[in-house]
Amino acid sequence: MMSEETNDFKPLADADDATSQQPVTAAADYPATGAVAGTAATNNSATGNAADRATDEPAKPAKSSKPSISMSDLPDLRATFDPNAPLDDSSDRSRDEFTTVYDIIDSIEEELDEAKPILFAPSSVRVDRESFTGKLDKLKKMLPVQLERASALMRESERRLESAQTQANAIIASAQSRAADTVREANEQAQFLAGQENVTELARQKARGILDQAQAKADKLTQNADKYCITMMESLQQQVDKIGTGVQAGLNVLYDRQREAGAYLDHLDADDYPEN
Repeated sequence: MMSEETNDFKPLADADDATSQQPVTAAADYPATGAVAGTAATNNSATGNAADRATDEPAKPAKSSKPSISMSDLPDLRATFDPNAPLDDSSDRSRDEFTTVYDIIDSIEEELDEAKPILFAPSSVRVDRESFTGKLDKLKKMLPVQLERASALMRESERRLESAQTQANAIIASAQSRAADTVREANEQAQFLAGQENVTELARQKARGILDQAQAKADKLTQNADKYCITMMESLQQQVDKIGTGVQAGLNVLYDRQREAGAYLDHLDADDYPEN
């Protein structure tokens, strides 16, 4: 406790004093703690209990100069925070800034748990006004800092995620481009090889055609030459046979003539030779 003086909070106070005297519900304002405790204090004027008047002397709550927490009072970090600027860790910031908001909420919850309940109102407790409002004020001051750091961390994480995504997209695009180039080169090489094979096959087929034509022409020329030679030899044979027949006939005539002439020729006798 920051002060020994305690104050009673009246939940049914007038409208002009509602800001400083209204009940504080931890579960509604700070859901992170998970605790529900009413902090409104009530006096016992309605009950008229003498024992309560003797033991708990009510005191008029002093109006606090600290304003209540309102979301409209929080600064707009989007207008004041530079996402490109680094976090300010200069010495002008208090060491209390490193205390998290949850620590303050836990402290408030602990104070509510340790506060003494009010007689005939077990759901209400009596707390130190200065201590409680001081913690609320500290919480109000720390919320922008914590939100600013959280926003900075979120922006940094988003920037890194975007950078990683951009880098991943670039790597994927490069890989896809290289794969497309490889496939295109492979297709071109395959088409070239296929073209070379087609040219070679066409050359082979053409060479076979030329050889077949040359062989056919050679066979035809050989057959024609053989036919011509046979024809000439047969003609010559006929002529030779005809000449041979004529020669034989002439020889037969000469043989007959010789036999006939020999029969009529005079032969020499022994007397026709000269004597010695």
